[in-house]
Amino acid sequence: MNPDYQKIVELFGLVPPTLDETEIDPDDSDFGRDGEESVALGDRSLIEGKYAEAEKHFKRALQQGDASEAAPRVGLGALYELRDEAPAALRQYRLALESERDNPDPYLGLSDIYKRQGRAREGLENLQAAIKLEPRNPFLHQKMAEGLRDLGFPKKALRAIQQAVIIAPEQPFYHYWMGDLLLAMGRHQDALDSLRAAIELSPGDDFLYAKASAAFWGAGKQAEAVKSIRLASDLNPERRAYYGLLQRFLIESGSLEEARLEARRSAEMDHFDLDTLRRLLDDAGFTPS
Repeated sequence: MNPDYQKIVELFGLVPPTLDETEIDPDDSDFGRDGEESVALGDRSLIEGKYAEAEKHFKRALQQGDASEAAPRVGLGALYELRDEAPAALRQYRLALESERDNPDPYLGLSDIYKRQGRAREGLENLQAAIKLEPRNPFLHQKMAEGLRDLGFPKKALRAIQQAVIIAPEQPFYHYWMGDLLLAMGRHQDALDSLRAAIELSPGDDFLYAKASAAFWGAGKQAEAVKSIRLASDLNPERRAYYGLLQRFLIESGSLEEARLEARRSAEMDHFDLDTLRRLLDDAGFTPS
């Protein structure tokens, strides 16, 4: 399943019509020539946000019956999640498991729904089942880390995200995620190591420099913190939270004249900027005022 499918807000909704209630013309040239092709078309339609088309393709794949039933069931489950139809999504994931117990995708789908319903431990159990089936999938380990962090187990979350980094060291996101967790744990120097790795892999990402600036500051490296947040603002001058963080760094460093210059640039922060600034200050170890 494409990881993007998991980015939804979970709500209960109406169960959509069953397969038998939806008429599909078997001669329609827009459908795949076999089940596998129909699933591929359904996946593409889902990514493009064409939900009605995606539903037709997945249901056509089930009708064709010449491939695994699990794949179109998982596709339908993802579709119903995106349409805020949790009961229908749960049913499709369970049916997918009945047809193919060694497929990690239904477990991942169930995990996501359970988490959004507040059933976090059930969600982790399904994630663990998926990891047992596909232990070399870094995304699954990152999802496990996310669940453990949400439950208040940062040390266990750290072990989980370390597995993702070991499996996919070329992916900057996993290094960033570990750095973010280490910042939350107050381990600023360790966070720097992770964020440096992320920056080396994605040098144009301004937010990585902002996070690194918080890590530098928390590690007692004030000059490096100022330099890092200046790099972030150079890369993205529209993100005014960076000027606010720089202003705070300069005030704390005693550079009051420079801080006044940044105050003018940070004066137009919106709610998003203010929230970003608050989080970065927290990462850097500043006590909330």
